Amino acid sequence: MTWGAIQIRRNRLLLAGIVILLPFYLFVPLALCQFFCLFLLFLLTGSRLYSEYLIRNIKIVRRDSELRVFRYEWVKVELRIENRGILPAFMVATSDSTGGLPVVKNQKIFCSLSRKSWTMLVWQGHCTERGEFSLGPVIVRGADPLGLFPFQLTAHETTRLFVYPIYRSISLKTPSGIPLGKMLSSNPLFEDITYRRSLRPYQSGDELRRINWKATARMSEANSLMVNEYEATASHPLMIFLNANRDEYPLKKHAVFIERTIEAAATLCLKAARERQDLGIIIYTGHESIRVITPAAFTLVPILERLAILDWTKPANTVSDDEGIPGSAGAMLDQGKRLSYGTRFFYAGPDLGDEAYISLNSLKRHRLSLEYLIIDDRAMPFLVPGNSPRYQMRESGREII
Repeated sequence: MTWGAIQIRRNRLLLAGIVILLPFYLFVPLALCQFFCLFLLFLLTGSRLYSEYLIRNIKIVRRDSELRVFRYEWVKVELRIENRGILPAFMVATSDSTGGLPVVKNQKIFCSLSRKSWTMLVWQGHCTERGEFSLGPVIVRGADPLGLFPFQLTAHETTRLFVYPIYRSISLKTPSGIPLGKMLSSNPLFEDITYRRSLRPYQSGDELRRINWKATARMSEANSLMVNEYEATASHPLMIFLNANRDEYPLKKHAVFIERTIEAAATLCLKAARERQDLGIIIYTGHESIRVITPAAFTLVPILERLAILDWTKPANTVSDDEGIPGSAGAMLDQGKRLSYGTRFFYAGPDLGDEAYISLNSLKRHRLSLEYLIIDDRAMPFLVPGNSPRYQMRESGREII
């Protein structure tokens, strides 16, 4: 029964009771009949007021406004059902919308709430598909103690659920000694002022900006200035070029290959983030503008969110760069010219072909390190023209390479 039908039923019941019982009370002189009619009128009116009171005092509070999980994991959603009034609510049924999750547990709950009390609805969903989901709204059904006036409440507050691509295992060799992350260095020129290592007494020749005045004040008994020492690191940002243009993948396997490539991009991001590397991503679909997140700290969550909602299903609009190179290779060449010195530029997608690899080698003039993570049915050599590493991606399994 819809909420509109419930409202009509509630109003008709009260109106019918008044129309039938009030004339009997006013025009039938029998005292017993008048008492019975008056009793029923008070019963109907009291039940209606009881129901309206519960409607105004039952509230739903979501514990989380956003949730994030990886694909094929279970997500736990918690709701708090509160009765903020002084009247108890009997047999309240609460259910939450699952937002399209195919498998759920304990989505509904039946309970009674005493005055000024609350209970929790905790349900679980299995996230078999990546994407962004909206959980809710919550529907609460109840009635007065006699069940004469049922009601239905809708709490429109929702929870955003991001299902990230599944994380896989990957092991890569570092080309030309370039680290995947920040590498400790003995050269003081690479000191990173965001990573303080220790304190030491002031020595002749130390810069004034290295003095830690707070530590000096706390250690005034030592009668010496205290100087910061920082971690010396060398960093090479990681930029991933994700080719999600369906027209460049084999027709029969494009869905499997693209999803696997998205998983590989997410795995690279997680690996780089664990090693404290600044990372960014370029997402090329061909049917919309290129999405770019520049390499910086704390970009992992925005990148994973972007990968979660990535839609590759639309056909591409093939364009060329200024040098006439079509498709993803032209977009990669154009975006690579804007990257900073020493960036590790990582391509993930289908094989581009020797001509594209030769054109992309021009990016090495910008001191970029080029690597290619390819998904293809054919067995390929480990190097592309120009001696850039090429890795063969597995179509399935726990390991990307």
